[in-house]
Amino acid sequence: MKIIAIGDHMAVFACRAGGISEGIVCQDAEEARWALEEVLERPDVGVICVLDRYLKEIPLPPSQGVYPVVIGIPGPGGPIRGEDAVSIAVRKVAGRHMPGAGK
Repeated sequence: MKIIAIGDHMAVFACRAGGISEGIVCQDAEEARWALEEVLERPDVGVICVLDRYLKEIPLPPSQGVYPVVIGIPGPGGPIRGEDAVSIAVRKVAGRHMPGAGK
């Protein structure tokens, strides 16, 4: 399964540097919404990393199953709400607090 990054130029570049080979550069949340809708239709995608400031403005469709997982990633300025986006995503999936993670 593939991992895809959706975000501004810096976020996609950082994801590529981290080993995510496919990325979609968007200028704003509207472009990111269109990109996300397109990627959600692909059966080969397991994880979609979306720049958190874009994801905040995008209504997510109801889940059709376990995959793909959509995770908000912080931009260069850090998380938009000062929260650890990955811990929040895991907590949503697991349904409980992760030991050692910020509350």
